[in-house]
Amino acid sequence: MDTTIRVTMLGKFTIYGPGLVRPRVISLSGRSKRLWTLVAYLILHRDRGVPAEELIDLFWHENEGVNPMSTLQNNISRARNALEELGLEDGKRLIFNNSGTYFWAPTQKTLLDCEEFDAKAREALNCGDREQAIGLAQEAAKLYTGDFLPENSNEGWCMGVGPTYRSQYMTLCRTAVEWLMEEKRYEEAARMCDSVIALEPVAEDFSVLYMRALTRGGKPELALSHYEKIRSYFREAFGASPTARLEAERLEAQKSQSGGVEPGQVVRFLKTESHQEGAFQCDNNVFREIVNRHLRDMRRSGIPAQILVIQLSGEGLPQEKRSVYMRQMESVLQHSLRAGDPFTRKGMELFLALLPGASGDNGKTVEDRIMGRYHTDYPKSEGRFDIQILDLGHMGQEWES
Repeated sequence: MDTTIRVTMLGKFTIYGPGLVRPRVISLSGRSKRLWTLVAYLILHRDRGVPAEELIDLFWHENEGVNPMSTLQNNISRARNALEELGLEDGKRLIFNNSGTYFWAPTQKTLLDCEEFDAKAREALNCGDREQAIGLAQEAAKLYTGDFLPENSNEGWCMGVGPTYRSQYMTLCRTAVEWLMEEKRYEEAARMCDSVIALEPVAEDFSVLYMRALTRGGKPELALSHYEKIRSYFREAFGASPTARLEAERLEAQKSQSGGVEPGQVVRFLKTESHQEGAFQCDNNVFREIVNRHLRDMRRSGIPAQILVIQLSGEGLPQEKRSVYMRQMESVLQHSLRAGDPFTRKGMELFLALLPGASGDNGKTVEDRIMGRYHTDYPKSEGRFDIQILDLGHMGQEWES
């Protein structure tokens, strides 16, 4: 008889084992939240056991005026009864106490989906055989049916676990999609991208790869349909427009669909899209050239200038959220700086802007205007930015010395 207990924590918390005819889905909200969260924590750390003091610190550290050890013992007893009532064979014996350390089912094998996902993902990324690596990656990706215990995502002990698995999943899928594209397995690549986008719509990299796979796989109409869908999503959720990368994939899909670019498209592009309202956004090289030319002009005219440095703050932000916040700030700068003021984006966290004629309090006024516009345009955004104002004249003296 198979006595293995199978548990899932990705997407939803389920338990299946001897005595059960099917996996039982367990809610980690409501009245029984603390009880089942305690069980989940013991399962996750079954390899080492969990001291009573650790459980008290995690789940009952705020309970003043009560006996924490008594509270823990009462909840352990209730958890054992709940496991028995769930239908698991010998449910009351699945939580074992040895000298104040609690163990989950020490005499039985327990398989946990997040651990299986982690093992397969690592094996796939380290496998030297491409075909085998793709197979392992696809198997691992299927195990990731959702984020780690989403109902507990705000609890301290989950905050480090969930993002780790999600980052691993994104890295795995991005690598696997690139492998599949190289092998011209476009349908499989598109299918994997679609799964990621369903979980994380703001993952722009996957929208780009999804459209590319559809176009190369002979389905440009589906790529264009996705473009319209993601454009509406970004506009409604963030007030932002598709990036140049998505626009490029749209043009490729249109070209594939029509067999070439129509002259009218080129005319419309030159007539409308080449005109940039508001501030002048440019790449890093152009920005450096503009700043250096302005510095040379300053020596002759004496007209001051400042450099505005805007950096996204918050360590550990997922790449997808950084991308959204930076896109929001990009739109704000476009409409908050003066017409023609140059600015550039450097990497995933930094903007630089040149403020000709600004000195003293002028820069602070610009700073207030930018952040005021940001909070007005995106009142629900959790993006946080650090702003510095540097005098271009002083900086010029430093790099010339």
